[in-house]
Amino acid sequence: MRKTIALAVLAGLATGAAANTSIVKPPDMGPYWHPIDGDFGTYVYASDFVLSGTDTKVDRLGMWLNLLWGGTQNIRFEVWGDTGGSGPDPNNVLASTGSIHPNVTPALEYHEAPAAFSANLVPGTRYWFAATVVGEGGGGGYQTGGHTQNSVYNDNGTFWYSNDPAGQWFDGQNLTPQIAFAVHMVPAPGALALMGLGGLVAARRRR
Repeated sequence: MRKTIALAVLAGLATGAAANTSIVKPPDMGPYWHPIDGDFGTYVYASDFVLSGTDTKVDRLGMWLNLLWGGTQNIRFEVWGDTGGSGPDPNNVLASTGSIHPNVTPALEYHEAPAAFSANLVPGTRYWFAATVVGEGGGGGYQTGGHTQNSVYNDNGTFWYSNDPAGQWFDGQNLTPQIAFAVHMVPAPGALALMGLGGLVAARRRR
């Protein structure tokens, strides 16, 4: 009976460990940067963050958007690597939601989607949250929320954008404020397995 209870508790701990690290930069400046749009605007918005905690897999990505016009534009939320401290690397996509169509209204609202894939990120490393319409279909324009650097969140980030249809060349660099976004992390599968194994060993020793 004690073994059954211990296993149930361990399963609960493993489940509860998921999604316990979040990088959130809220829209403390309200609607700000615009437009992100595959027809008449900018193709990529990117803001940096430093991964904290021990969770290394991206679970969900989100950002604050409102609708400027149209309403059919698809978009992707992604995590990119950094080009050696000099900016976002569009050729190093580490996590992505894939193509999504958020139900955006004229009011600034939070929209998120699960990550379709995620590489194993490294705590303490600089990464970039990217909102991109490169290669996406639909039409219309979005506006993003603005987040103040050096706010109460003490995050000291920066914002870049690309008017290049291929999303490779960044016209605007080191701009303020950032876009408002969120990155939600979970433990890597191997970490959960090790947690469960360690608990089972401890439970067996107590029998």
